[in-house]
Amino acid sequence: MNRSALILGTLHGQNEAITLLKAKGWTVHACGHRREGPGVTSADSFHLIDILDHDAVAALASKLNVTCLYSVGSDIAMPTVAAVSERLGLPCFHDTRITRTLFRKDLFRTFLDSTDIPTVPWKLIQNESDLQGFNAYPAILKPVDSQGQRGIRKVMNAEEAVQHVKDVIGYSRSQSCIIEQWMDGPEFSVHAFVEHGTMKFFMPSDRHVWSGPLIGIAEAHEVPSAVLSGTHSMEVRVMMEKLIRHLGVVTGPLYAQLKLTAAGARFIEVASRLDGCHLWRLMKVHTGVDLLEACFDSLAGLGWTQQQRPATDRRHALRFCLGSPSADYSLWEADHVHEPNIIYCEKQVDHQGRVRDTNGVVGRIGYHIEVQR
Repeated sequence: MNRSALILGTLHGQNEAITLLKAKGWTVHACGHRREGPGVTSADSFHLIDILDHDAVAALASKLNVTCLYSVGSDIAMPTVAAVSERLGLPCFHDTRITRTLFRKDLFRTFLDSTDIPTVPWKLIQNESDLQGFNAYPAILKPVDSQGQRGIRKVMNAEEAVQHVKDVIGYSRSQSCIIEQWMDGPEFSVHAFVEHGTMKFFMPSDRHVWSGPLIGIAEAHEVPSAVLSGTHSMEVRVMMEKLIRHLGVVTGPLYAQLKLTAAGARFIEVASRLDGCHLWRLMKVHTGVDLLEACFDSLAGLGWTQQQRPATDRRHALRFCLGSPSADYSLWEADHVHEPNIIYCEKQVDHQGRVRDTNGVVGRIGYHIEVQR
């Protein structure tokens, strides 16, 4: 069968999908609202359209007669993937209801409140007056439908919340944000893949955040998790199984971010996709399971084909090089490739050596995977 795909987006995460599929003999098309990223040239064709425009994406996918459309590491692409796949009868992991629930921070928290999954106090905010009655400080303000940590603010009291709420709302396409109680505790992620309602893969990883001015930017990920004990790991597995059951997830990947608080694990976010930090590569190195391949095998109707290696004591880490988008990092890759504990290294700059400015504050120069013997 001649398989073909339309990949939404052309940055480094999406390019990994394009490269994988082409190696498997697929015809791969890509689209985006700008000609940027390595996927523009690595795809068989590139089409300049807005991935948020469901009608335009549907028309393109129909014209190209693709067998599936997908994206990697992009929250904003997933509602389009779900809606267009349903419209055209293409294979899709999570339907529009599940995708919208996980994409919108207010809907996700409303969903959690309807279950027996523990949460922290929160409130939907559309103007300053909505802050009245919320008293769980310190707290964090988040746009309900943004990504990449844009617009997030930690506030210590009601006065600071009033001071920053209008700016945070400005990052939201729907002009809304949430305020929720700040959670103290180490961060970790969960990588999961579900098939026919059963979690076929479950792997927590510690998530270390950047010490720079933005909240929640990932600087490194490590496996196996040192944060979770055996008891806590089982607790989180049960939480994920409840989430899958209550949401009605049938098949597909989920990427969750959590904190381990004094009261136990609490969800921060759950995404209806693979992560945006290339962690499929870290999972493959550590477990033998290729989650990126698993996604497209499943979309192609092959089911779960991965074999997980038995656990070992060896630790692996994925570490980013973060810094100013305007800095010169031409020597970064050369400085890393010869270090004996580094088993993979990738610089992520354009053909002129420039770092992509993702949010005006921080640029991701590249990353490496290391083994801790």
